[in-house]
Amino acid sequence: MNRTALFGKHTLLKANIIDFFGWKMPLHYEAGTLKEHMAVRTSAGIFDVSHMGDFLINDTPDSKLQSLLTNNITDVGVGKSIYTHLPDEDGRIIDDLIVTKLENNVFFCVPNASMVDTVQNWMIEKAGVEIINLTHDLTCIALQGPEIFKHMEALFGTEYESIQKFSIKSYDFHDGHFREISDISETELKGNLGIISRTGYTGEEGFEIILPNSFAEEYWDHLINRGILPIGLGARDTLRLEMGYLLSGQDFNRDRTTMETNCSWVIKWDHDFMGKEIMEHQKIAKTHQKMIGININGKAPARTGSTVYLKDSPNEIVGSVSSGNYSPTLGHSIALAYLDREYYKPDLEVGLEYHGRHLTGTTTKTPFIKKK
Repeated sequence: MNRTALFGKHTLLKANIIDFFGWKMPLHYEAGTLKEHMAVRTSAGIFDVSHMGDFLINDTPDSKLQSLLTNNITDVGVGKSIYTHLPDEDGRIIDDLIVTKLENNVFFCVPNASMVDTVQNWMIEKAGVEIINLTHDLTCIALQGPEIFKHMEALFGTEYESIQKFSIKSYDFHDGHFREISDISETELKGNLGIISRTGYTGEEGFEIILPNSFAEEYWDHLINRGILPIGLGARDTLRLEMGYLLSGQDFNRDRTTMETNCSWVIKWDHDFMGKEIMEHQKIAKTHQKMIGININGKAPARTGSTVYLKDSPNEIVGSVSSGNYSPTLGHSIALAYLDREYYKPDLEVGLEYHGRHLTGTTTKTPFIKKK
């Protein structure tokens, strides 16, 4: 079983530890998921997300990373990040990724924890790229919430303010200075250098601090000592669900295309990629299922796999739930579901059934909560 460099800190904070795709991770701490969730929405919280993968990718002249990605990484500037899907030959999503350009033909890539080996093997086999897997060498601390900026300034000074959304800066955790992005290398990342990225999975203002394991406890303690609440996987799930963000292995598990997940905005049609023809056909035919949100009446959560039917026609199954949970912000449960195309529209009254238990709700566009 894998443990992050912060595992000892989690046990000291009396976290409820669970097995999460082969990693011992905190589900919640003493405050509980509800308070952790609301802390991120109203002030600030910190997450240990070091179970996520960390790849340095060299896209050599003979390899073809771009041919694997729905989004276009070649045209973005150095230090800029994109969210992209990694589809197979049938257009089905293998994983969703954050990819950052470090320099021409050199990239930093973050796959999901359960897909690290799969993504690495796929990229090497299908694109011939060179991958340096640093997953077990780096820690990622996510600082999220509307009040994070004072904490960022306390740790990194005012220079952090130049980091725009979906961009990065390189930081030397030994001498406390920002460095050039071109300094990022395997040796430096295993030494003193890290990456500060303005990204997150909560819908709030956020930064992800990727640093060598040797500095992990020091910087975690800095943030905890500032009174920031630690946040577990339970609140991470409710936060992302309120924003309609996908969860790898649940909202897709190599069984859905980007078009079906309602994320066509991550497709740049100006280049060839695996499964492109299939998704182009879906774009034109408009016969595929699409993901939509459902506001559930009441607090009982909809279970993954629940069938969705028309409220006034219980025998007419129109889709199924991929994710469901209680929304602390809204005070009722919410769900993501794939519905047949003709029923992909808001304000449709539906019923949900799981092993004889029935719920009702109304379809809605995501995100469930609107952020400025």
